[in-house]
Amino acid sequence: MVNQKLYIINLSNFYDIISELKEHIGYEISKFDDKKIFFDKYKNGSISTENSILIVHEKEYELFVKNINEDQIIKFKPPVNIFAFIENLNVRFIQKKYQDQSNVNVKEFFLDINSRELKKGKSTLKLTERETDMILFLNNSNKPVNIETLEKEIWQHSSELETHTVETHIYRLRKKIKAEFGNDDLIKSNKNGYTI
Repeated sequence: MVNQKLYIINLSNFYDIISELKEHIGYEISKFDDKKIFFDKYKNGSISTENSILIVHEKEYELFVKNINEDQIIKFKPPVNIFAFIENLNVRFIQKKYQDQSNVNVKEFFLDINSRELKKGKSTLKLTERETDMILFLNNSNKPVNIETLEKEIWQHSSELETHTVETHIYRLRKKIKAEFGNDDLIKSNKNGYTI
């Protein structure tokens, strides 16, 4: 998964304090000395707000809310208890990760990793842990994935599995998808392996 990022905008002193605590923080920290610099980079695509939280001064909060999701912005209002602030920040990152995992786009479907459900429209299909892992792995792959790779990544086995284990799981998953959604085109296969 993409690293979580914290953008601190126009708050140099606060950035200095947070960077001293870097070893206790599990996300990347970036500083922008000016909101214009941040928005220029955001608009030209050199930075993304995906998987990130922004800390902005309370006076600039309204400007940011007009351009970026409110749930990704923390209003900085001094004085701040730094430890309570970091605890709150950690909770926000955990909530964001949970929300992101509830809505993974897989073609015309949504995959909820937390509840292990594949959704399309009003239909929902309950998945096993392996099925969820398989769909997620194939969805994140840019090229066809062969059986050996799936065995290693999903089952954590080298070639000790029976040769048809992967094919059998994919066959059953396709059948389940067809029964619930009326199509089994989600997982495709060719001579190089499986794709989504």
